[in-house]
Amino acid sequence: RGVCIIDPHGDLIESILGLVPKERFEDVVVFDPSDLERPIGLNTLETDPNKPEQKTFVINEWLDIFDKLYNMSEVGGPMFENYLRNAMGLLMSDVEEIPTVIDIPRIFSNRDYLKKKLAKCPDPLIIEFWEKQALQVSKGQDLSLENVTPYITSKFTSFISNDYMRPIIAQKKSTINFRKIMDEQKILLVNLAKGKIGDLNSSLLGLMIVGKLLMAAFSRVELPEEERKDFYLYIDEFQNFTTPSITTILSEARKYRLDLIISHQFIAQLQDKIREAIFGNVGNMVVFRVGVKDAEFLVKQFEPVFNENDMINLDNFVAIAKLLVKNIPTRSFTMKTLPPPQGNSEIAKLLKEYSRLTYGTPRGLIEQEIREKYQKESEDLLEME
Repeated sequence: RGVCIIDPHGDLIESILGLVPKERFEDVVVFDPSDLERPIGLNTLETDPNKPEQKTFVINEWLDIFDKLYNMSEVGGPMFENYLRNAMGLLMSDVEEIPTVIDIPRIFSNRDYLKKKLAKCPDPLIIEFWEKQALQVSKGQDLSLENVTPYITSKFTSFISNDYMRPIIAQKKSTINFRKIMDEQKILLVNLAKGKIGDLNSSLLGLMIVGKLLMAAFSRVELPEEERKDFYLYIDEFQNFTTPSITTILSEARKYRLDLIISHQFIAQLQDKIREAIFGNVGNMVVFRVGVKDAEFLVKQFEPVFNENDMINLDNFVAIAKLLVKNIPTRSFTMKTLPPPQGNSEIAKLLKEYSRLTYGTPRGLIEQEIREKYQKESEDLLEME
């Protein structure tokens, strides 16, 4: 079976690596952003030129990511969205060059770079925004490009300048193919240990990877349904790594054959729209000991077999479960979890090394590529003058 596990702590990934059977060794892909020597490339602006709808998905996903990280309803606004939407659209309209996230701030801070991209843009609406709106607002006005620039670029600076993040998001080509991982039923293990890379970077990478997986799942619509192989996506601390687009998968999971297994600690952590999508579509539910408020919300899923007190007073390692078997809900029951099996630490080391050599790129080569890209663009801008 194909599977992806997103772990914000790292311990689960370490345990799983030591349990992988020999016949699946070559299927393992380990995404570990703390590996500074051989970073894996993750370019979220990379889309299929034959699927223009992917550009819209990417732009909407990034707007949702910023809303998730910075609560843009309070600190953003329609003009922020308008500027960012048109900046990303402008970059992705250039079919000759694959953009990366580090190019987005340059649209705002480098006027010559902006004009170069406009000269190659085939989209009249994007051109009109920049030439008739953004570049026409007088300096000093609130919505002038000069005033908006630091506000937008500052949202990117924290991870573009980060030693862990830059070599990952600055690579033109993603070094892992998410659609291929799904179709070939590989094992993708995502170690987002917050203690190593920080909370913000962990959340951002998790959101980017979930977005990539969703886009890959949506692209499977081109395959006959019987040819779509099940792919299982496990997300720990689910609430930190999802945007509203996850509701589509929750409601149409069977169509895309992306099976979600999600865990979180409190109902209140979920946005209303996402909470409704979960409880309106979930097939299997397992609940360990919860607090009073969560018990009040969850009890309706398990009545009349169990009540709120049962849920509040569960013993350690004991859970209440309700399953969907052949599309028929079972009677709720209690279950006790088994102790975790002991893995082989030597196998874990071997698999991590195999994965980084297969999918990672030496940091020196990445930095050289970035330097050459900037140098070439500087030369191109001089020629334009």
